[in-house]
Amino acid sequence: MKILDRYISKNFIKAFFLSLIAFMGIFIVSQLFRVVKYLSDGRFSVSDAGYYIVTLLPRIFIDVAPLAVLLGSMMTISTMASNLEIISLKTSGIKFKRIILFPILISAIISGVVFYVNDTLYPTSIKINRDLRRGEVEERVAPVEKRNAFLRGENSNYIYLMQKVNRVTGFANNIEIIDLNKEFNKIERIITAPEGRYNFSKSVWTLKDATIYYGDRMKKPKSIEYFRDNKYNDNPEHFITLSVEPRTLSIKELKKTIREMKSIGGDTRELLVELGNRYSFPFASFIISFLGFALGGRYVRGTSAVSLGICVLLGYGYYVVQASFEALSANGFLNPFIGGWIPNIIFLGVGIYLLNKAEY
Repeated sequence: MKILDRYISKNFIKAFFLSLIAFMGIFIVSQLFRVVKYLSDGRFSVSDAGYYIVTLLPRIFIDVAPLAVLLGSMMTISTMASNLEIISLKTSGIKFKRIILFPILISAIISGVVFYVNDTLYPTSIKINRDLRRGEVEERVAPVEKRNAFLRGENSNYIYLMQKVNRVTGFANNIEIIDLNKEFNKIERIITAPEGRYNFSKSVWTLKDATIYYGDRMKKPKSIEYFRDNKYNDNPEHFITLSVEPRTLSIKELKKTIREMKSIGGDTRELLVELGNRYSFPFASFIISFLGFALGGRYVRGTSAVSLGICVLLGYGYYVVQASFEALSANGFLNPFIGGWIPNIIFLGVGIYLLNKAEY
């Protein structure tokens, strides 16, 4: 690392942390009114209040990190430009893109930290924060019964349809099992039964008064008093899933929950939107740094208030665009992953354009 890179990187890191502390402080102060209210109502003790504020830090850090990068990059380049350091470096033959190379790499590292916090500390802090506000640890239990149950056999080519299933007794009524071919586009047989029970010790379903219909019309339906096939071994627990708040799940848990919801025909849109945001939003810190570096020197001739106003406006503009595309994804107008990345692509394009057009 050259002396120039160390100098710029040091200034950028210092400006970033100053901006981060300032923005986080503003958000924490805004929450103090709620904490005071909880203390006066007797819902919080002093230790609970402190713990509550600590659980807010991961979410606040994730939300303000892009703004801190934006303001930090603007402050770094603006200061250097006002001291004629940028002009001196450009006169000596160093391109502006080379000048900001290491700060941009640092912003990429910051995005990596945001990604880690977003996947580990954030879900846990949301759970703790929720329990503190409710005054107790919530124990969530899945319902005993489910009506109109649907399940696709795990790694199999058959599906269950049941009017009602009980996960405790293993009893189900009005059962229909549909066997399909390997391509999952042709019915090979359908098994119906007015009732059935799951044998927990042998892990198999037993259907009473079953009727088997074959996909081949030449074969006649067959009735069996008690039908049992070892491949139909899906536990009744799999038919009933516990509703969860997507924000409280890690990426690994989100993927697992999505698979489970798909297997029972549940709506996965909200989970997919959250998963898409987990992958896309952390990179906002890296992408938005291009705007800060370009604007930090471009408007050095104007007042600092103008530079600050433009950068903060663009920073919050990113949040507005991101929220808009998230709403479109949540309502089914866009693929959740595409909707999550469109704001990044838009602002990256704007940032690169402004870098190419920057004048000093």
